Parts: sequence; C-alpha cells; structure tokens
Amino acid sequence: MDAQKIVTKKNEIITKYGPWTAHNIHLQDDLYTIGPNIVGDEIRLRRITQCVYDLLGGGVKNARILDLACLEGLFAIELARQGANCVGIEGREANIEKARFVKDVLQLDNLQLFQDDVRNLSYAKYGHFDVVLCLGLLYHLDTPDVFAFVERLAEVSRKVCIVDTRITLSPNTQVTYKGRVYSGRKGEEHGAGDSNESKLARLWASLDNIDNFYVSRATLCNALAHVGFTTVYQCNIPAEPDKPADRIAFIAIKGEPVHLFNAPLMDSRPRDDMPERPKPEFSVAMGAIRSMSHLLPLKVRIVGKKLLRKENKLT
Repeated sequence: MDAQKIVTKKNEIITKYGPWTAHNIHLQDDLYTIGPNIVGDEIRLRRITQCVYDLLGGGVKNARILDLACLEGLFAIELARQGANCVGIEGREANIEKARFVKDVLQLDNLQLFQDDVRNLSYAKYGHFDVVLCLGLLYHLDTPDVFAFVERLAEVSRKVCIVDTRITLSPNTQVTYKGRVYSGRKGEEHGAGDSNESKLARLWASLDNIDNFYVSRATLCNALAHVGFTTVYQCNIPAEPDKPADRIAFIAIKGEPVHLFNAPLMDSRPRDDMPERPKPEFSVAMGAIRSMSHLLPLKVRIVGKKLLRKENKLT
C-alpha cells in the first residue's frame, strides 16, 4: 500500500473512531499510527517481546501466540511481524478496527483478529497457544470473573502465560472461589448509572462490569498455581523504570510437578500457597531488627527473634 493510501485510510479510521490512544506502530518510512516518537508502550513492548523470545529459546517463528484484550494490536502485530502466528482478541470495535487497519497495511496473513469478550475464551473456541499474553487486563475484571478467567488462561496455555497487571499492595477484602480464599481490594470500573455507550467509550476499561477486583501479589501467584502453572516468576529485566510498585509482570510456566528421588515423602505433602505479606510498617521494623541484630545485646536479640517468629506466623 502506497503512502498516500495509508494516510487516507488512517484518517478515515481516526474520523470514525478517534486517534490511536496508546499503540504507536511503525507503518512505513516516517508513517506511524501516532507519530515518529516514543509514546510509552514501546518500553513494555521491548520487555514482553524479549521475554517471549527468551522463553521460546531465541525465536518466535511459527509459534502460536495469543494477545488478550489486545487494544490497538501493538503486541500481536509486533510478534506477527517477527514471524509468529498470532491471534488478537479485543472487545471494542474502535480498538479492533485500528488493529485491522495496521494488519492490512503490513499484509500480515499470520495475524487473526477477533472482536470478542475475553471472558468467552476457551480451548474449544480458540485452541492452544505456545504463549498467552494477558497484559493490562486482570485488574479490569470483578470477582468471580477474574478467577474464572485465570482458569481459562491455563486451559488455552500450552506452556507459557505472561501476566502484566496492577495488583493491590494493601488488600482489605477476602473472597472465596471454589473453596479457596483469595485477597484483594474492590474498586470501581464504571459508574453505577453509566450507559452502555459511555462504558464502550472508555477504551481502556472493562466492557460492562461496574466493579473490579485488584488481587494481591500472593493471590495472583496462588491463583496461577491452583490452575496448573508449576512455576511463576516476576520479570524485572528488561527494565521498565517508570513502572509503579503496584504494576507487575509475572511469567507463569505450565509443567508437570516433579518427583524427588531424595525426598519421596514430598509427593504426599500438599503444595504450599504463597502467604500474604504483613503490614509494611511491621516488615520495615523487622527488617531493621535483622540488619542491626549483631549490634544488639543478647536479651534484645532474643526478643527480636520472638517477634520474627510471630511475623512468620502472621504471614
């Protein structure tokens, strides 16, 4: 497609749906969906793409990759350009049409785009994927949908799921899902009186649920483990220097539980859950006791050890 056609079609998209809100994609020469500058999501794009490459052994060619709630398609389009067979699912017409425009411009036959509610995700509908990207999505869901959706992530994941989400650092609510207790914090996604039109106009929000549920770090780890992911790592490099403390990227790997020859009794021991952390103020105090313990009199150290034991019981 020549440059003038690209510009004309892009302007038609903008007239109908508004400008691109986040995903700045290079189209041709000096043409971008937003402009020839770094907008912000490019930093996360580098992190996620590097993770996918490393997790797949150094390449993505012919890997099947799913991008959930793909917005304007940045990640799915990038990995398709790199040679993967990608599927993007997005609930809003405005977002998916922008992604389709880029797909047409770049002639990406290895990219499929579907307008669908991600809560409809299932193996029966979309099949298995080598890598599932769940980026900026979980914290828009309410309970019990968020936990049911984590089950769906495991259902379609053949091996790897990357979850980039906001969490709560101060959980104040507990909910029970399938007999397990999870912690988090309730929040508002839309106003109670918002119309369907106003909800759809918020291009970065949930499709319809009024409330959301920010899970805690421990709850997210445990929920992933409970559905079959055997290892969960937090990604720190490539770095995102401006990433807030309550936004994390987890890499969940689906494997088989190992049998230990040296410790066969471990086979019958239930897998441990990650405990919730104590209040930050208490942890800071305990950290100070640990770091200065060699300077303290014996009696004070004994008291400090008792406090540490108490902290461990709380966590």
